[in-house]
Formats: sequence, C-alpha cells, structure tokens
Amino acid sequence: MSTQTPDVILIISIGTLLFLSLAGFITLLLVLYKQRYKAHQQQLITLEEVYQRELLQSQLEIQNQTLQQIAHDLHDNIGQLLTVVVMRLNTLDNETAEPDTQQSVRQTRDLVRTVIADVRMLSKTLDYDTVGRFGLLSSLTLELERIQRAGSIQAELVTLGDPYLLGEKIEMVLLRMTQESLNNALKHAEAQKLTVITDYKVDAFCLTISDDGRGFSVPDAAARTLDKAGAGLGNLHRRAGLLGGTCSVVSQPGAGTRIEIQIPRNQSS
Repeated sequence: MSTQTPDVILIISIGTLLFLSLAGFITLLLVLYKQRYKAHQQQLITLEEVYQRELLQSQLEIQNQTLQQIAHDLHDNIGQLLTVVVMRLNTLDNETAEPDTQQSVRQTRDLVRTVIADVRMLSKTLDYDTVGRFGLLSSLTLELERIQRAGSIQAELVTLGDPYLLGEKIEMVLLRMTQESLNNALKHAEAQKLTVITDYKVDAFCLTISDDGRGFSVPDAAARTLDKAGAGLGNLHRRAGLLGGTCSVVSQPGAGTRIEIQIPRNQSS
C-alpha cells in the first residue's frame, strides 16, 4: 500500500499539471481570440472612418466645383447682364425730361448697381480660387459685408490672437461651414446680430458663429430625419471630424445659437 502512494501522487501531479497546462492553453487561446477580435473591430472602425472621410471629401469637392461654377456664372453672365441694364438706364435717363421719371430711373439704377456689387461679392466667396488667394479672414470679411449691406442684420467679425495659415483645403471647409451656419441663421433664427469669432490659439484654432435669434432645441433638431430641417447639424459635425476637430452646438428656444468649431493646430499646419 505504501509503495503505491508515490505512484498515485505522481499520477495526480501529472494529471494536475496536464490540467493546468490545458487550462492555461485554453486561457491563452481566449486571450488571443479577444485580442484578435478587438483588433478586427478596431480595423472595421478605422475602415469605416476612412470611408466616411473619403465620402465627405468627395462631397466637398463636388460642392466646391458646383459653387465655383455658380460663382463664374454670377460674375460672367448675371454681372454682365446687370451692367447692360445700368447702361440702358443711363440712356433712358438721358432721353427722359420728366423730373419724376428721371428720379425713378436713377433710383432704379442705384439699386441695380447695389445688386451688381452684391453679386460680385457673392461670387468671390463662392469661388474656391478666391479663398486660396486671399485666405479665410478676407473671405469671412466679404461674407459678412455682404450680409451687412442688406441693412436689416448687424454682422461682425472678431479676430483673437495672431492669425496663422491653416491650409487652403481646411480654410475652404471652414468657410463653407460658416456660410451654412450663417445661412441657417438668416433663414430660421430671426436674428438681429450675427457674430463670427476666429480665435488663433497656440495649440488650436477655434471658430465660433453665434446669433441672438430665437434658438432651437438641439436634441430635437438632431433627431429629425434627413429630409427635414436639422440634418445640417450632422454635416457640421462630420466636417469638423474630417479636419480632426470637434463641433459643438449650443442653443435653446429664445436664447440664440452658438456653433463652436475647434481644430488642433497640428492638424491645420
């Protein structure tokens, strides 16, 4: 009986060792599986992000091409036609002796000249080449001056910090985001004042578009379907993400709206 005890102990030890080895092997397989599964999921997320970035980039390129064509048409066709109208009004002014008619013609001529100036200004802000040549600040200035000329809304550009270059493509995206935000404010906010702030921080660039209008519920707007108002919020967030930054929208009924876009400077150098 005593001679068998060491053999039993040896068998038990070997069995225990085998069991522990098997358990360790299974545990290792589980750990490797989890790591591979996690890596696979991360790869899928990365591929989805790349796909969304490429899709958004294509959309932006198409939008820029479309807006650039519109800008050229405004400048070359509409602008020229309005110039012809002014010439015809000048002729009519010279041919008319009636004082009331002359005054009406001159007022109309002045109005058409204002429209020509607005069309030229609009064509510049829509043209990709203009932004590339003059930069974000000058383009924003033109955009706000165009709004200011309407006379019913006060538009202001505030620049903080020492301006630095962000890169042509980034500045174009930021301009389009600003134009979209301002356009929404003009259509829906019933605002009296629009303010755009460009803050050139050391480590980040911050762009803020705010109005003193009627505001809205951000959760309700974000929950609306694509064919309804509010879908533009998603576009703002996606475009900010394309630039490696963030976009936050703060608004509530009766309290105006503030859109803040922040981009790390290393992403914009």
